Order: sequence, then structure tokens, then C-alpha cells
Amino acid sequence: MTDMARGTERERDLAREAYFSDGYFSMPQLCSFAHQLNFIHTMRPKSAIEIGLGNGFVSTYLRRAGVPIITADINPALEPDICAPLGEVRNHIAQPADLVICCEVLEHMPLAELDANLDHLRGLGDRLFLTLPNAYRCWGVSGLAFLPKLGGRLFDLNFNIPWKHPIAGGPHFWEVGHSAACTRAAIVKRLRARYRSVRSGRFALNPYHVWFICE
Repeated sequence: MTDMARGTERERDLAREAYFSDGYFSMPQLCSFAHQLNFIHTMRPKSAIEIGLGNGFVSTYLRRAGVPIITADINPALEPDICAPLGEVRNHIAQPADLVICCEVLEHMPLAELDANLDHLRGLGDRLFLTLPNAYRCWGVSGLAFLPKLGGRLFDLNFNIPWKHPIAGGPHFWEVGHSAACTRAAIVKRLRARYRSVRSGRFALNPYHVWFICE
């Protein structure tokens, strides 16, 4: 079985309950959802398509907030609007969306597929909000500081340390910084070949997740 087939089979057949495990109720993961919604809100999408429905936290919130959103996933148990591989999603939508959302998805496919996957995402809309996992473990502190007249402000004093998260045998084929081909700078370069503007950073309240805003 090829790496691509192994990744597809795992994600397609993953039980729905896996997306509601204890890990998804952890504070870092819940903080990531909050970060995603906050960033997406600042982009003011007129319409959106989410690649990788997961437990539906983000798409449900956005839909209830009045954002027209289509969900796509390869796993039928999650009941997405479109059940298809990333490369086939464009065939199922009438027109590109204002914003494409793809959070913690691409690392589940081999790194050799990254350029093709970015092309597929680009074909779904002119703007992209992308997140990927950070290969490096972090050390430090982060949180909210409440300042007079300014209110709450996030701060991130975390630093990457040389130890990397193990990925062998796990659900991820790669993570940001896992190799020279997928450093944050290398990914930004790939994205800039497809979008006019690319910004990137790390979620202050969960430094395991790296974000990219492409417009």
C-alpha cells in the first residue's frame, strides 16, 4: 500500500467518535478552535468552504453566525456537504468560495502531494486560511494580559526547542519544520507562488499550530 493510499484509508474510515475524544476537549485544542474563528472573522468571508470537517466546531459556529459555508471531507461518517478527496472537491461546487479554510489537514497526506494539494486549494477560492502542526516542541508561557484602556491582549513567549514531535507510525506524514522541504519559510514560498500576500504565525494559546493567511 502506498503512503497516499494509507493516509486516505485511515482518514476515510476514522470513526466519528475520534473527533470527540478527550484530546478535542483539551484546553490547547479548544484554544485552537477559538484562534481559528477569530482569524477567520477578521477576514470577513462572504462565503467559505471548509476542507476537513472534523467535529464541525468551526463550520457550525460560522454557519450560525450567518456565513454561507460548504464543508468537504473524505469521511462519510462526518456527514460533510461534499464527501470527496481534495482533488475532486472543485467538481462539486458551482463557483469558487471567497475563503477556503483548511485546518490540520494537509499533514495527513504525504509531503510529495503538497504542491498538488495547494493547487487544489487555490482552485477553490482566491483566499486561504491554512493551519498546520509545528514539528518542534515548545517551551515558555502564553496567555491573555488585561491592560488599562486596551483590554485583553494575547502574548506568546514560547520558543521552539530542538526536540521534535514523533510522527513515525502516527497519523501525520510531516509537520512544519520536520524537514528542510517543509520549514515555515519553505511553505510560505510555496504559498507565495499562488497568492499575492502570505502572512504566517503561531497560535499564541497553542504553539503546536502554525497559521497562514493567503490573499
